[in-house]
Amino acid sequence: MAKDPAFLFYPGDYLRDTQNFTEGQQVAYDRIMCEHMRNICITQTQLNFFTKRISSAEKAELMFYLKRVNGGYQIEWVAESIIKRRAYTESRRNNKRKKDKSVCSTYDNHMENENENENIYNDSAFAQFWEAYPKKRSKGQAERAFKKLNPDESLLKTILEKIELLKLTDDWKKDKGQYIPYPATWLNAKGWEDEIETGKKSRWG
Repeated sequence: MAKDPAFLFYPGDYLRDTQNFTEGQQVAYDRIMCEHMRNICITQTQLNFFTKRISSAEKAELMFYLKRVNGGYQIEWVAESIIKRRAYTESRRNNKRKKDKSVCSTYDNHMENENENENIYNDSAFAQFWEAYPKKRSKGQAERAFKKLNPDESLLKTILEKIELLKLTDDWKKDKGQYIPYPATWLNAKGWEDEIETGKKSRWG
């Protein structure tokens, strides 16, 4: 069975990880990323080989962006993208073997919609949210919650407008903002749907 030569590349995730890398760190990261196409988890031996030209301090910093899995290492967002792509490709391949065109048609529409939804996610939208939200805590969790929500332009506008209104409330201003929920918590709870009641505490206060 031929291997799928592609995976969905997310520039925002890549730049987030590598923006402060030295040239040597970036080369090592890129080689690990490419190796994922053959092995979802790279071994310790492979890791040592890919990082042999960088200092121990540079390697330690690079390790912050790798996840330990089953005795190996992986760049999490790359591994997830490859796994998704392989599952999608295999499903399409199996579907083509079926003679029932109605099943194939139903599947194709489902998968195309799924890919379309993946592509809607915009890193600049999260950047706008992160800039607006007053409590800068647990950015990684916030980004995952935002990516899961995947708001369209209209919802993003609603979220940003609600944040600006909440910034003016006593609940969010008192005690240096200690009662402001973490951004991931607020997103998961759909905090933008809460009503702001004058003279009453919100659930966040």
